[in-house]
Amino acid sequence: MNRALKFRKRLGAVGLILGATLFLAFYFAFQSASETRRMNFWVSHTEEVLSLITRIRLERSRLTNQIWAYRESHNPELPERFQEDTANLKTELNRLRLLVADNKEQEARAVELEEILEKQLPFLTQTMQQAVSTPEGRSTELLDMSLLLAPSGRLSQVFDSMDGAERTLLLTRTSKFEINAQRTKEVLLITAVLAFLILTSGSYLVQREIVKRAEVEQGMRRAQALLGMKYEEQGSELTHVMEDLHEQIVERQAAQERVRLLNEQLEEKVRERTEELQEMNNELETFNYSVSHDLRAPLRHMEGFSRILQQQYATQLPEEAQHYLKRIRDAASHMSVLVEDLLHLSRIGRQSPQLKSVSLAELVEETKVDALADASDRNIHWQIDALPKVDADPILLRQVFVNLLSNAVKFTRNQPHTLIEIGHNREKGEEVIFVRDNGAGFNPQYADKLFGVFQRLHRQDEFEGTGIGLATVKRIIHKHGGRVWAESQPGQGATFYFSLPAREKRVQYEKQMMGATA
Repeated sequence: MNRALKFRKRLGAVGLILGATLFLAFYFAFQSASETRRMNFWVSHTEEVLSLITRIRLERSRLTNQIWAYRESHNPELPERFQEDTANLKTELNRLRLLVADNKEQEARAVELEEILEKQLPFLTQTMQQAVSTPEGRSTELLDMSLLLAPSGRLSQVFDSMDGAERTLLLTRTSKFEINAQRTKEVLLITAVLAFLILTSGSYLVQREIVKRAEVEQGMRRAQALLGMKYEEQGSELTHVMEDLHEQIVERQAAQERVRLLNEQLEEKVRERTEELQEMNNELETFNYSVSHDLRAPLRHMEGFSRILQQQYATQLPEEAQHYLKRIRDAASHMSVLVEDLLHLSRIGRQSPQLKSVSLAELVEETKVDALADASDRNIHWQIDALPKVDADPILLRQVFVNLLSNAVKFTRNQPHTLIEIGHNREKGEEVIFVRDNGAGFNPQYADKLFGVFQRLHRQDEFEGTGIGLATVKRIIHKHGGRVWAESQPGQGATFYFSLPAREKRVQYEKQMMGATA
């Protein structure tokens, strides 16, 4: 009986340890889930603020466009739309100020934005009223359009600062969200390992006790035969012991079943969360594509009306107005390029690579011609190593080289002697391709930001660009199962690397992708 008591104490200790482990695991998992929900709320909040800032900016531009449109067409519906859009703009400004109330800096910008627009809206309304009251055909002589040419540089700065601050918040909160999700996975994994070890120890104790009791039973039978004890009494005691052991084994099996059910529930929760994250990514991609499409129409209006104004009334406009008009057209053209690049990036995100055998040497020669289109008068020395054939999508891979070689040509324009090197290494089953130049370079501590959308390390007046090219490169290479990275020092040039799986590794990667899809 003392042995049975010790065995019960051991099993009780194992049960307490298992219970404490599971309790801690559930506690940390619950805390992590709560934190994940909180982070998810703030990510959604930041995305909503970004969307509202974009809508307010578009509403402000639409009011000006409607005045110009009415001036040209005298469409009676435009003044009504102007009034509705003005009311909507005021409503959205109030909503923006409420949404950013948690951020003192953003709230201050929202208040400043509201003050600027409150000053501009009366002028815009007055201009629309003048246009409505001006007889058709006499708009040029009677309509004072100078109100529309009022400088709005500070307005753009406020919009840009609010948008930039929110995007920084979005990156920070998304990063924290991903770190928290990874921590939750680690807690669940550690819990599963500890539970397995505890269950294994408990099973070992039970098995050892069964063996010991079997040995005790055998010894008791020998003693019964030697001492002449009654078999019924010995059997009765042994029956009690076996019943006790059987009860303990049944309880242990029930505990194991409960642990198994808990593990299944945890796995189901992880799977559901993974599906939610995937759905969020898909929605974000669809949103990006839709916004890019919706931006095209107002950009066409802006460019079209400004072109008409420049062509027909350039001689009647003062020099300062012509300067502002040129800046409007330049901004519209730059925005159009951004929209097209965003659409291209979104299409790549939806496109699956069509793998073929591609000669990198031939591809480099083709794209080199495109990169030199705007640099025919420069003395550029090309050093191109022997390049292999790879399995890749030739169209997508050509876009990678177009972006990398164009960047190399662009960032070496201030060098008296330009050197661009294209080389190849094979490392651990990967084909590593690099493009090296002796251009402006960049600070290596910001290398991880290069491949994000709209991430630039040089001013626009130094080197033109949209900040989407390297993001496109990263997305294409990732779709091929590769990776991208960069090395540089300021003023010492830059080297951009990307890898593609070797053919044998490509087969293994495709099998894994097919298994994941199935």
